Formats: sequence, structure tokens, C-alpha cells
Amino acid sequence: MPRTSRRQLMQWALGASQLALLERFNLLGSSRAHAQGMSDLPTRLVVLYVPGGFRPQYAFWPGTDAQVEQNVPDPGGFASEPIFFRANQLVDLAPGDGRFPALRVWESWNPAMPQQRDGTYTPAMYGYKHWALHENVAVAHGIDQGTADHNSAFVSAMCGVPSPDFRAPALHSVVANHFFAATKERRPLPFVSITSERGLPQATGLPSHAAPVRVPSIEALKPQLSTKVADNPWWEGLDARTARPETSWDGVPNGSMLQSTALEDYTLSVPGLYKGRSNAKVDGFLEQLHGSLRSVSRVLAADVVTVLERTRGIDALTMARAPYLSSYLTPSFSYTFGLANFHMTGLEPRFDMALRLLKADLTSAIHVSMGLDFDTHNGTGHAFSCAHGRNMFDLVARFLGELKSTPLAGRPGKTLLDDTLVVMLSEFGRSWATKSAAGYNLPDDHHPFASVLFAGGNVANNRMVGSYDARGFGLPTDLVEENEQPSRRVPRAADVTTTALKIMGLGFHDFFIPGGYGEIVGLRKNA
Repeated sequence: MPRTSRRQLMQWALGASQLALLERFNLLGSSRAHAQGMSDLPTRLVVLYVPGGFRPQYAFWPGTDAQVEQNVPDPGGFASEPIFFRANQLVDLAPGDGRFPALRVWESWNPAMPQQRDGTYTPAMYGYKHWALHENVAVAHGIDQGTADHNSAFVSAMCGVPSPDFRAPALHSVVANHFFAATKERRPLPFVSITSERGLPQATGLPSHAAPVRVPSIEALKPQLSTKVADNPWWEGLDARTARPETSWDGVPNGSMLQSTALEDYTLSVPGLYKGRSNAKVDGFLEQLHGSLRSVSRVLAADVVTVLERTRGIDALTMARAPYLSSYLTPSFSYTFGLANFHMTGLEPRFDMALRLLKADLTSAIHVSMGLDFDTHNGTGHAFSCAHGRNMFDLVARFLGELKSTPLAGRPGKTLLDDTLVVMLSEFGRSWATKSAAGYNLPDDHHPFASVLFAGGNVANNRMVGSYDARGFGLPTDLVEENEQPSRRVPRAADVTTTALKIMGLGFHDFFIPGGYGEIVGLRKNA
């Protein structure tokens, strides 16, 4: 008999409405933290979101050699940047393990001089070679997002459920909630969103500490979270903190201590005074309000602004700039190509902030939008996706290279990348090129099948899992369903969320995604 999930047993016993009420008030144990101690499981998550739907097949080729001619237009140029390829130009980043295809890319660079940039060569994607990222990266192909609408597909990418509204908490929120109890003393910002193009992930059904805090820049933080009199003079005389027992919203000690001011103590005591005066829904709101106030107190006590100001974000990439970047602009996270008619510079402050947060160990989850929108809808959409998409992937390689170059404090031989899971995705893909007797058809529309890059700790290295048919539709691959039974089907967005959570050490019983979910086999190390 197939193993029955804990949720299913409870639903049979209690009924759907009672179960929903328990979940609403977080009484099913979803906020339990499972400290990983000194294990090799990552404790931090970074989601890199690419707006508009992109074409990863021009970066990591997922198909056969025969499919290249069928689905990749003839090589040419775009603003003097070389685009598209043939099968004989594809190379494996490193030999595969024989079980799954190795990471396969178009060798668009000159192996003898990778920085060369002209109508023949471009260093885009060379970063994966430079930092030997085959050791840290796997890619899932052919993911069915369940929709081709921007809004519902964004929600699908964030939580695994295609819908206009969040019916499950975002992946980041689940991670922030999972690690909260074990890390709240040193990570006062459990979930940070640096940017919010096309939407903001939501912590539906989880406590307030799992909701995103907008942190676009250090300057933006000062009016909210700086207790320095120079930044906010109204704090003068009110910033003295005393260690006091931390309590639940109704005054019950939880065993932790909180460094709080007299004003914060009073504010935290108010929600509990109104317990039971109205109904359960109001009590739930008061409990969330107390949680939010407690989180703010913890952030203020940690003096987050000062910590971020003192932390170097982009460091290794500027101190030892990779030679292949010599033909790009000076900032580490920028590029220009062709006749210098485009400069991608907007990611410099975003990645710097993300790196500061990670290096200072202030958060468990970060959301970053890559900024450049791939929702092109024109005749040059494929060329745009190939040229800019490959450069975008190379920016991610640089981010991973910085993490890989940063030693992990207290863990000799480990790097910050070992303790971080990085997931790069978009809301969906874009329509594929197809060859016909009349030449190549180059539609440029929304496409519900996508690919996702996984990198970092506990990620199986140098693998591509899943694939596409000649029309760009996902093909079945091996999964383990939530009842822990094996299956073979086309993977869905919920399976991406599940796989990420499993990589971070969560079990099937630690979360719930409506509509069913499973782990994609081959992306987690030793799975």
C-alpha cells in the first residue's frame, strides 16, 4: 500500500475546514526549525528571478545534436554580437557521470583568448569554465509552469502553484520559516527581497517572520532600521536595550531572550491584552502583529545598517578580476557588447547588497530580480534571448564565483557557496524556433515550459535533468512523489519548489503544496 502523507491522515480525521484552520494559525508544526549543525546542507537560499520568460536552451543546450539544426537558427549576429550555434560548437563543461548528461554549452569564446569579443567570439558563459562551476551546478529542463500568463506564472515560479494569487507560501518564505528558530539570534532579517519586478513573493499561511522585508539599499534601510541619532534623531534617549525573556503574543515565555527597549516592551505587550475579545481571526491578526513587532525589535537590536556598511559585498571579483572580463565594463556585474550600444549595469548594487547580506549572515533567504526584461514579442526576440540571455547567465556565474571564493566562517575548506542554494528561474520560457521547408519560424511569445538552474551546497554537480521535444515541450523524467513513491512524468513548477526544499534538508512532511508535488531525481546530491 502506498505510504499515506501526514496531511492526508489529518484531513481524514479532522476534515478539510478544521485542517485549514490549524494551518492558518500555524499549529501543524510548519515553523519548526531543523538545525543542520555542521552538516553539508545549505542554510541560505538565493532566488535569482529573470523577468519576462527567457530561453535557457541558448545557454545550456538540453537536446540532441539533431535537435540543434531543428531548433536553433542559423548562426549570425545581433548588434555585432555572435548568436546561435551548430552542434559541432557544443562542449561539455566537464565529463559527465554517465547517469545524466553533463552541462553542455556553446563554446562561443576563443579558448586561446577567452576575452576576445568580435563578430566571431564572445566570452559570454565562459564564467562557468573560469570558476569550474560544473562542480556546483545542475540544470532542470522541461518544467511545466502550468500557465503562460505573466502574473500566475510568477506565482507558479515562486511557490509551485499556477494561480493569480498565492495559494501556498513562496519558496523563500518556507526556507526562512524553517530556519527561523535556530537562526533568529544571528539572522534578524529571515527573508529579504532586494527587488520586486513583476511581483513580490508572499508568505501565505506562515508567520510574519517569513514575509519578505524590502531592502533595496543601505540608504533605504536607514529611515526604517537605523537607531543612530545621525540617521533618526527621534531615537535619542530611547535606544537603551535590556535583555529580557522573550514571550509569545499572550505573554508565555518561550525560552529565548530579547534585547529590547522600554518602548518596544510596551508595544509588544499590547496585542495580548486584546486576546479573546473578538474572534479567532482577530486573535490570529494580533498574533501576527506581535510577531512583526518582535522581528523589528530584533532587527533594531542587531544594528543591521552598521553591519551592512562594514561588510564588503563584491570583493573577490574586484580584487582579482578575471582576465576574460577585461573586454567588459569595469563593474563586476555589467556587460556591453557589439558597438557598445547596450550597457547592463543595474545588477551591480543588487548583487552587492545580496552578497553583503550573505557574508554578514543576516538572512536565510534572498529574492533578487535580474532586472532585464525578456518579454520581447518581436522579430528579434530569439536573437535578444541568445545574446542577452547568455550574458545574463554569465553574470550569475560571476555571482557564484564570488560565493565560491569566499571562505565560510568556522568551516575550514568550505565556502559560502557550500552553505547557499542559488536557484535561477523565470516565470516561464519563450516559444522555440523550428525549422521548416521555408526556413526558420521564430515565434516570440509566452511558452509554459521552462528550465531552472540550481547551484551551491548539496546540489548534484555537472548534470542536466529533463529535456524538451522538438516543439519545446517538456519530456517525462524520474521523480519521487510526496508519498515517497517513484514516478515518471513531466516535471511541474511544484516539483522545482519541492526539489529546492529537499536540497535544503526539508522532508515532504515539512511543507505542503496544493495539487501534489514531488522531487525531481538527480538534482540533489546522492539522490
